[in-house]
Amino acid sequence: MKLYEKWLISVFLYLALALHPANAKGRYNISFAQLDTCDSIEIDKFAGYAYKDFFMIHTLDNNNILPNERLHLKFYVLTSMDAHILLSVTNHPRPEDRVYEIVIGAGGDTFSTIRTNMGMKRVSTNQDIELLSVYEPTPIEIVQTKDGDLYVYIPGFKKEPLLHYMDPSPLNINYISFSTFGMNSARWFYDCAFDGFTNEMEREQHEQSVEDRLLDALIYQALNSSLPSNLTEVQFNFQMQSLAYDPSSAHLHARMQLMMHWQDDRLRWQPESYGQLTSFEHPLLQIWTPHLVILNGALESLGTALKDFELRVYSNGNVSLMANNWEATTWCVDTERNWPDERINCDIQLGIDQNQAKIALTHDNERKPLTPNEHVNTPSGWTFVKIAVVHVENATTLRYTPKGILQTMSGDVAIGFTLHRNGNFYRLVFAMPLYACEIFLGLSFLLRGYRRGALILIVVMLTAWGLMYLTRHASPHYVPPLMSAYQHIMRASVYCYLLHIAIMWLERYPPRAKAPAWLLSLMNWSPLRLFLGLRISDSTEFCDSQARPWRQLAKVLNNGSFIGVNICFIILNTTDISAH
Repeated sequence: MKLYEKWLISVFLYLALALHPANAKGRYNISFAQLDTCDSIEIDKFAGYAYKDFFMIHTLDNNNILPNERLHLKFYVLTSMDAHILLSVTNHPRPEDRVYEIVIGAGGDTFSTIRTNMGMKRVSTNQDIELLSVYEPTPIEIVQTKDGDLYVYIPGFKKEPLLHYMDPSPLNINYISFSTFGMNSARWFYDCAFDGFTNEMEREQHEQSVEDRLLDALIYQALNSSLPSNLTEVQFNFQMQSLAYDPSSAHLHARMQLMMHWQDDRLRWQPESYGQLTSFEHPLLQIWTPHLVILNGALESLGTALKDFELRVYSNGNVSLMANNWEATTWCVDTERNWPDERINCDIQLGIDQNQAKIALTHDNERKPLTPNEHVNTPSGWTFVKIAVVHVENATTLRYTPKGILQTMSGDVAIGFTLHRNGNFYRLVFAMPLYACEIFLGLSFLLRGYRRGALILIVVMLTAWGLMYLTRHASPHYVPPLMSAYQHIMRASVYCYLLHIAIMWLERYPPRAKAPAWLLSLMNWSPLRLFLGLRISDSTEFCDSQARPWRQLAKVLNNGSFIGVNICFIILNTTDISAH
């Protein structure tokens, strides 16, 4: 504390003593003369909401602990509002650690509360007002029983506890610390001889290493991990490790090494004061970190994105965050309708959600230049094509919609990926059976009897098998062209089998009725027979057609169907199969 600040506090206390004689007692029946027997700690108005000095609690030597009590403390405070008391297991509590934070005179001395985390999770509240004063010391008595009850009393105010909390899993308190809020100052008195509480706690004193001193300084300068002032930008870069896409669930899964950098001038230090350390990292380091969110996240990636990371602070105030094997799962719908040759664009939309603070994300292209075509492992049926980082086009300045739904806002970015399905594999697996079926159907026209029927049934089985396995890999949201090709082959095979039955009937069991004259004329028409590859009708053929017209009709149907089916296959191969 600077000299002039101590002088101001001393003058203030002198005026308070002048206005109230040393032996004069206030509403809580405590005089300043009695406080002369106490140890004290001053918290100036520039300290803010931060717990810097911790005291070890003498639980074994405290003469005021009753048989059913874990803890019994009593101290006094001079302040206008926001008297903060922290009871913790360790002297370096993290924001997510369970503690007992007692606040007397919060909200401008309008209510008091017990919280189980620093700054959050109220478990007990009292609405009594004007409990604190800068002219009269306010006594505060804290009792923790072995049953888990935590009581807070204001002796002289009322006999009933001001606050009470029953903790089903009570903490074993080892440390206590004092603080205030905003630009408010306070002075605490403890280990007072006049009330018998003379051996409650002791300021923690031990030889600290350079790293411990720097850790304490950074935690204190970080002001309870609060947001740095004037911070408007956080830079980031990344190194891709793997990328996988599941079209059935429309999920894109990415794994990368993520780095983030920002400037926090509060964390500067002089290297010569700390053993020439120019950078520092520690698992207990408690500073502000960006609340990175995935705006289009799916499953466990929805919302908060950073869960496991390492921090490094530099003496110039620069902070680096590194998340190894950072994983993200996002929604990405396959809008292409040309399986198995889709080329899709997926992205990971990132933003910072920081209590309505407008902090933009910017890709740091200098530290890690983006390689659009860098090699990325793709453990799926997709091939990585390119990557890009773009700003999300959204002019809104609110992170949440009126209904509380997360949305994009100005300053957000999207890491975009272009993926292409490994279509060669699927074409080889599913197109080759189609070609085999076409060949088998073509050969069936050259066979007769049961061999022809068996070959057509083999084609039916192959197409049915192909359709069954195709449904396991193709998108169920539409009918791919390759599946349409299978359907056409199935229809052709059904037609060929019905034709086989008809030819067998015409050859072996022809109708007894005579063929119509127009049918005989059509079958003996020379241009038609030439087109179908039949011999030109001479006297022998003419006599045969007159004697057995239905057998001749079977030949015409067989050759005509052979030509028609092959024309259909040519069209099918040039449209539905070869186009892929």
